[in-house]
Amino acid sequence: MTRLFLLMPFFVQAQNVTTISNADVTDALVFDAQNRLFGADYTGSAVYQISLPDGASTIFADGFNTPNGMAFDSQGNLFLADNNGNSIFKIAPDGTVVDTIAFFNPSGLIRSINSDTLIATSYLGSKIAKIAPDGTVTDCWVAGELNGPVGLCYDDEGNLYTGNFTDRKIIRLLPNCTQELLVQGPTSGWLGFIAYLDGYIYGTLYSTHQIFRTDLEGNANVILGSTIGSVDGDALTAKFSAPNGIVASPYGDTLYISEYNTGKVRMITQLNGTSGSQDNISKLLLLELSPNPTQQTCHVSFEMNRPDVVNLVILDNAGRQVQVLLDHTALTVGKHMYTLQMDEWPAGIYNVALTIGEHLAQTKRLVKGH
Repeated sequence: MTRLFLLMPFFVQAQNVTTISNADVTDALVFDAQNRLFGADYTGSAVYQISLPDGASTIFADGFNTPNGMAFDSQGNLFLADNNGNSIFKIAPDGTVVDTIAFFNPSGLIRSINSDTLIATSYLGSKIAKIAPDGTVTDCWVAGELNGPVGLCYDDEGNLYTGNFTDRKIIRLLPNCTQELLVQGPTSGWLGFIAYLDGYIYGTLYSTHQIFRTDLEGNANVILGSTIGSVDGDALTAKFSAPNGIVASPYGDTLYISEYNTGKVRMITQLNGTSGSQDNISKLLLLELSPNPTQQTCHVSFEMNRPDVVNLVILDNAGRQVQVLLDHTALTVGKHMYTLQMDEWPAGIYNVALTIGEHLAQTKRLVKGH
């Protein structure tokens, strides 16, 4: 039997969610070099400039089909992916369109680190291309793990990542046009965009109305959100309604989120702060896998500081259930350890998903060698 788990923050954090604008922004968000925030309305035709901190919005450019991903070049021109329009528009700083690049079903855009070459994802094409400043398009990453790629981000080392809208996979894109799967995001359904901040890749879980993050080793967990809503507050009360766009501020510990269902722009602050409640439950989930990687046996352990009902499930890289170690099992306070016998398992990447009660979850990646 496949059980659906409600995943909530596994550490009670002091994150705070605030609605800052009702700008009709439903899709991608991006900052320009002057730290001005821009947002696209996929359900409409415009790109908005959003004033911070008051959230006032003005139309920057209009007349598009399905405004999607965005990126600025070094000259201050905005490139806009028009998803169903099969075009990438170059928009001058005054909001006028100065060039159009034909591109099949573009979704996400990002500028290369050391040049004005663009990286563009094709959602229906399941490929990612490089677009030279003269408009020449060269396919680079094609098929493989790509399955509806949308979001793009760089980490501090300049490694490039994309996220599949369709199956929530986060994929590292190597310079030689090969790919490495980092992790499949938790829960189910669709992943919006991704953003990098302070050692983590953050993603918007569009279908389950949540925000998750993964470290660069592939350890992922939901940090915010539960059922559908659009509620401001801390990590225990905040809710989202189809979060989609996400961008990190150029300074500080802040993320900005767009909501597809409401058009609101939400702000998440205090990402790495912890509340006084953490002392009470921070030891609730200390999921450990040893050895990892492994060829035969892996010991799965975690610590509980209160009795509760636990689920412990192993998933393959496609999200299919491989083994259930605990199925709604009542456990007592203390450390618990279970052994996985993996001799007959195919080599590859698996995910160990632990949920406690209905509110806490942690996922860790497990590598099975040859």
